[in-house]
Amino acid sequence: MLVQFASLLALAASASALALPALVQEGNSLGYLKCTSEGKVIGYVARGLNSLGEYKGVSPDDDTADVSHRMLVSLNQSTSEAQSLLVKNGPDNDYPFLGGIGGEDGSILGVNSGDYLHVGGTRSTAPGAIPSYCGNTYTDRTNELRKCASVIWTYNATTSAVTPQWINDDGTAITAYMGFVDEAFLLTGSMKAFEDTWDASVEWVTLTLDT
Repeated sequence: MLVQFASLLALAASASALALPALVQEGNSLGYLKCTSEGKVIGYVARGLNSLGEYKGVSPDDDTADVSHRMLVSLNQSTSEAQSLLVKNGPDNDYPFLGGIGGEDGSILGVNSGDYLHVGGTRSTAPGAIPSYCGNTYTDRTNELRKCASVIWTYNATTSAVTPQWINDDGTAITAYMGFVDEAFLLTGSMKAFEDTWDASVEWVTLTLDT
């Protein structure tokens, strides 16, 4: 099992090393990811990881000295297609993209399902690809093999909204909701089903790019 695990990680590292140059494009814009919940700005996605390799915390928007704690991302504002977000100041350069990582029950989201994904650092994946063992911070920290994907974010040039669009293992796509619970972010296909399944109190957030 350990040999298989190491082989999968080695293959993922090799594949991502080839894909990386194509996804880091010149001319991308830099900005912070502003978090809004129930119509109120609550802060920005922070740049730190917890012990499970999940991006954690919301950096307060009313503390100018706290800017250094915010996550700085690179994003292509000229396309509405799904893209990767390169984290410019992340804590782990081995997994430089903000991506989705398979949760406790796998890497499939549904509109009536409480299943979820972790949000952490990943290596690059191809546009339109289904989740794969691409290498990620959750697997790195826990030694639990999880599928992941980096090309999951769409950008709306009119509203500056950054929205997660997940592709399931069977190739179906779903617009995901982003939640903040236990000081970490998650993605799910249904807010109500997630809360009912896990009996959790969640702060649901939407993201906008603040340049």
